[in-house]
Amino acid sequence: MRQLLLVGGGHAHLHVLARLAQAPMPTVAVTLISAFSVHHYSGMVPGYLQGYYAEPVLRFDLRALASRAGARFVEGSARHIQLADRWVDVDGERLPFDLLSLNVGSEPAGLDVPGVGAYAFTVRPMTRAVALRQRLDALAAQGMGAALDVVVVGGGAAGVEVALAIHRRLERAGVRPRVTLCDARSALLSEFTRGVRRRLEGLVSGRGIVLRPHARVVRVTANAVTLASGEAIPATLVVWLTGAAAPALLRESHLPTDPRGFLLVDDTLRAVDGSPVWGAGDAVALASRPALAKAGVYAVRAAPILAANLRTVIAGTAPVAYQPQSHFLAILNTADGKALLRWRGFVSHSRAAWYLKDRIDRQFVRRYQVAPQGTANAVYTRDGAGVCA
Repeated sequence: MRQLLLVGGGHAHLHVLARLAQAPMPTVAVTLISAFSVHHYSGMVPGYLQGYYAEPVLRFDLRALASRAGARFVEGSARHIQLADRWVDVDGERLPFDLLSLNVGSEPAGLDVPGVGAYAFTVRPMTRAVALRQRLDALAAQGMGAALDVVVVGGGAAGVEVALAIHRRLERAGVRPRVTLCDARSALLSEFTRGVRRRLEGLVSGRGIVLRPHARVVRVTANAVTLASGEAIPATLVVWLTGAAAPALLRESHLPTDPRGFLLVDDTLRAVDGSPVWGAGDAVALASRPALAKAGVYAVRAAPILAANLRTVIAGTAPVAYQPQSHFLAILNTADGKALLRWRGFVSHSRAAWYLKDRIDRQFVRRYQVAPQGTANAVYTRDGAGVCA
């Protein structure tokens, strides 16, 4: 029987498991390896931090998904991939494979900056968002009526959404949030057009959040971040949401990678050297599209292609090619009962955009949840914000 190892519980592997549950492969033994038994949907994390969603709403039970798919689940960290002998080191245990699929996401860039590991919070992997929300609640309980200094490092879409969500949660808890959003680049939200950037910058500034471009953080301490200029910004809480870096697993295994260390795959999502290794999501780089952004929408679109092509190699049939979409709908939660929607040249900041995002996100999560878990509905308040029921 052939051995298929699925390393990582990201969005693409959720689809692979769901497909296996629908159409098993009797001649293949499937094993899912993940450092965590649960996975969280990244698109809903800002809403969770804001207090809109309860944690079960955005949670996937990987062990239950694997069981439903007839797969073995191994909770552990993949440390090294040995291609020559075809095994993966999982916390000291060697698991053999005939086919290997990687959906391990990425790491935040800059984790080697002094103090980041000790003092900064991140949301990658997404389970760390739970620890961040717990810290937010603890700080809010301690500082009722007082000012609280928060620095969010990373001025991309995730940084903006999280900064707005944290500001909202603290404000509603009776704390006076003083939030600063830092980015080393010359412009925040550089992945968006100038019109979208101006709209979002206005929304962020209007909440009292301080925008700091050209602000490269070189040190994090228990009560401040230090910029390359030498300036220190007070910070009781630091959230690290910088760009994507290749996972250590890829750096430490002899796999074909792009210059940044991401697994280099062809249009069928197979490693470019023909190794029996496939992948999707932030951990891979598409050889035909080297500039493709690390965005969840691409992982979602690639998932059916990955699932299909893992089957084609078993069946000996021709694989299909993944074609990334040239345009995609972007909706950012602005933590005020509204969202900013961008579709090609159209931009809207409205309640309708938020309702659309909420509906899309909930539908995606329910597709892969084995059974309803906890409270999945929010109670809407008068101002359109939500609190968990």
